[in-house]
Amino acid sequence: MSKILLFFLSVILIGFFSNCNNQNPVPEVYVNYTIQLSDPNFLPLTAVGGSIYIPYVGNKGIIVVQSNFEEFLAYDATCTYDPMHEWGRVMIEPNNILAKDTVCGSQYSLMLNGIVNDGPAGLSLMQYVVDYNANLATLHIHN
Repeated sequence: MSKILLFFLSVILIGFFSNCNNQNPVPEVYVNYTIQLSDPNFLPLTAVGGSIYIPYVGNKGIIVVQSNFEEFLAYDATCTYDPMHEWGRVMIEPNNILAKDTVCGSQYSLMLNGIVNDGPAGLSLMQYVVDYNANLATLHIHN
């Protein structure tokens, strides 16, 4: 086999497999949500490691965590293993640094970009963009 033919065959195979394995199964929905950090409902977000669950935003709610003094992360609360399961939802564990799906048991690290820590899920939680405005004490979560 010539080197050129082998090169093109390799590129085609890599492209095929990378397209199959990197698609997040969580449906994308429009998210445009603002949090006023002075609101007592969001008090847990005033400390590093604090997290909250916000229902009725995103697919199955959104989990927001303060990862350091000036950074917040937001995840869709939909498990990447079986996102269409009617009763499944990723919920914050009591330690505030992990979240676990209520059906399959997949566990995710909230402080490490939603990566899978345990369970059958193979993909990290779907993340949203968070714009933090320290002057206004607001978080704008969107996609």
